[in-house]
Amino acid sequence: MYFEAVFNPSETMEYNADAKSLAGKKIAIQAGWIIKEGQFKGQECFYVPNSKIGWIPYCDLAELKPVPFVRWQEIHKSLGYSA
Repeated sequence: MYFEAVFNPSETMEYNADAKSLAGKKIAIQAGWIIKEGQFKGQECFYVPNSKIGWIPYCDLAELKPVPFVRWQEIHKSLGYSA
């Protein structure tokens, strides 16, 4: 599924510079997997395809909602990524 959300990075997760530059912005994400270990155990995580951001735990996302693929592509391209 395709989602949009506002990225609110927490202090408990270490993000790279690419991810930090998206703080407070609406991002296009896809559902990932359930985290099996560590401080985010049991949470679903998401990711930004074709990026170097890595995975994002559910707790670092606000206003998460499913969107049609066309809307998702618009957001993804506006961030400088190709779908």
